[in-house]
Amino acid sequence: MAVRIPGIDVARYQGEPDWGAVRGAGYAFTYIKATEGIGYVSPTLDAQLAGARGAGMVTGLYHYARPDTNTPQQDAADFAAQLHRLGSSAPGNLPPCLDIETDAPNLAGWVKGFIDAIRGHTGRHEVVVYASTSWFSGKLGTDSWIDPGVSLWVAHYGRAPGEPGYLTDRVVMHQHSSEGQVPGIAGNTDLNVSMVDLAVLTGGAPAPPPPPPPPPVETYVVQPGDTLSEIGQRLGVDWRAIAEFNGITDPNLIYVGQVLRIPR
Repeated sequence: MAVRIPGIDVARYQGEPDWGAVRGAGYAFTYIKATEGIGYVSPTLDAQLAGARGAGMVTGLYHYARPDTNTPQQDAADFAAQLHRLGSSAPGNLPPCLDIETDAPNLAGWVKGFIDAIRGHTGRHEVVVYASTSWFSGKLGTDSWIDPGVSLWVAHYGRAPGEPGYLTDRVVMHQHSSEGQVPGIAGNTDLNVSMVDLAVLTGGAPAPPPPPPPPPVETYVVQPGDTLSEIGQRLGVDWRAIAEFNGITDPNLIYVGQVLRIPR
């Protein structure tokens, strides 16, 4: 059965919720806005975090990125200062989260720079990146910065919880509404679901074992008079497979001493 754990995210607009009522309504986790760009700390950060922790919520902090005005290293340093002050970067908390909604040139490079910098500041490899389906699909160049430590939080309203329009094996959370009515909070609140057990995100669950190492690659050193076809016949491998495996476009252009990798 698919995991769908309800949660919310809050900023100053939600004031100081009655977190006991929030938790009693079934919401298990919350992300809280900590910082934006350089020099801004949410005025409700401390009260919201203390209240959520006191009610037994699983908590994490997020940073609203300003790639239009700052370097990723500047933003990361400001965010890291609050993570350290509040003890929110260590395992047991939701991973530090980057909220990327402001456009700028080379967003992919900016996001990668932020991820590298926040890891350096906190020592925690796990990072969450929040954006909309359209941004993940078209603006953020995810292939250049996603790695096994990066998880994605997708905003896509009007769809069933846990079914955003952008869905890969790195997507762990779905923000499915910005107009939620949550007990203990006046006004609208963003609604989310976690699509994995929260222990996976907080570090409370053992990490899956690493994949087995690839088998060693057999090699062959080209000798005087060798041709690809003869090498292939001698080793029992189609010469065309050897050429493709080694990026050889002209099978006549091999040279003595060349080390060929042999596919098996």
